[in-house]
Amino acid sequence: MPLQLIRPDAADMVLRAFERPIHPELFDAAKQCTIRFGGQKAQMRLGPTGHLLEFRTDKSVVTEVAATKYEGFPEHLKVIDRRLIGYRTHMIDLPQVRYHCSYQLESVPLDVYLQLHREFEMDAQNATISLVVPGATPQSPDCISLLKCDVLQEGLVVHAFHTFPENAAILRTQTLFELLDC
Repeated sequence: MPLQLIRPDAADMVLRAFERPIHPELFDAAKQCTIRFGGQKAQMRLGPTGHLLEFRTDKSVVTEVAATKYEGFPEHLKVIDRRLIGYRTHMIDLPQVRYHCSYQLESVPLDVYLQLHREFEMDAQNATISLVVPGATPQSPDCISLLKCDVLQEGLVVHAFHTFPENAAILRTQTLFELLDC
């Protein structure tokens, strides 16, 4: 029996960050990829509810999850747990890595949303990883999630975009995993 992928309501989205890895079974990943550079490793997963980013050095692990508030994640070593509303930024220093994250959840008029949706359809073709989830009805646009990654000398930047057609909303996150001198 095929699994039906459904995008949650944008109002139910939260951002969580952990100073540890998250067991793969706790995040329903439909697509994933790994980037390795200079002794570091980044795993990126996309699922119907959002994304999971895990960045590892030899001394630290930081995991970011954008998903619904209903998904059960551990409390142990959780350092951020915020609803994804409006615009916010966060920064945490760990051994060898500084985690910076900013996010914005924005509802827009339907005509603007449909134009942005067409642009995201094109961007998904060149993204590091992307996922298309069917809309809630046959008449709804598909839900698009995409991650674009830039490897820098000082770390990794991940730009994430998630569309919510039923809410005419776009979630944008920008995450920098910055390597620190030890």
